[in-house]
Amino acid sequence: MTMLWKYWLAAACIAAAATPALAQQSNALRPEATNPLVVTGNDWMNSAASERMAFLKGVANMIMAEGAYAKGTNQKIPPVSEGIMKATETVKPGEFEARITSWYEANPSRLSTPVMIVVWRNIVKKQP
Repeated sequence: MTMLWKYWLAAACIAAAATPALAQQSNALRPEATNPLVVTGNDWMNSAASERMAFLKGVANMIMAEGAYAKGTNQKIPPVSEGIMKATETVKPGEFEARITSWYEANPSRLSTPVMIVVWRNIVKKQP
């Protein structure tokens, strides 16, 4: 069970993997941030901690499914998933939730930023 969480956050960046430019775009309001399926800071900050953790666990399940598919088809795991899994080696699940929340608290004018961009830029990319 403790190893499973390492895969959940990698799935969080699957949206960024599907659109590589997503993690490089500015934080201005973008069309993908208006998609009702994209979780933004507004959604995040209006959710209880338990709902945030449920979101992160859902993302983890997507990463695990992606990894299993890649393994079953002899493909490489996407770099975004690998980056998130590496980040989970030093950042614990509760820490992910706290760091995302802290970022939105420090940047209230950027609540339209998708959560996965915050994860990618402020957790994954900042890992040694």
